[in-house]
Amino acid sequence: MNFEVKNIYAGFASTIIIFTIYYIVVSGMHSAGRFEGPEGPALLGKAILALMAGGIVVHIVMLILANIVFAILQRDSKPSFVVDERDKLIELRGLRVSYYVFGTGYVAAMIGMAMGLSVFWVFNLLLVFCALSALIEGVVKLALYHRGF
Repeated sequence: MNFEVKNIYAGFASTIIIFTIYYIVVSGMHSAGRFEGPEGPALLGKAILALMAGGIVVHIVMLILANIVFAILQRDSKPSFVVDERDKLIELRGLRVSYYVFGTGYVAAMIGMAMGLSVFWVFNLLLVFCALSALIEGVVKLALYHRGF
């Protein structure tokens, strides 16, 4: 298994972990009514900033752990970090699909905003599509690696 595929699996894990934690915390806060009133958008902004900071930390930790675990399982003393033209093309194709998914989510959020959706739901719709775009990007890249592109 090459380095890029290991990173895709680590990305899946970190995306699922961080967004699951975020939605558990935020749904509890929402059901308690903490996003109501004039201080609601500021609290939502703080929650999203925490998501971003936590996402970076969790992603780095998952990359390190995944590479350690895969090195132990494969007994690979000299891992290869070579990125060739095929890896770059696979990365670009995955990013293209990811941008399409996120762009669709952005348009959906703007339509929702135009229809009177609250700021809370607009930003969370954007975050759902952000998570979906990351997961779908990984699926596309894995499919291309396994197909032998």
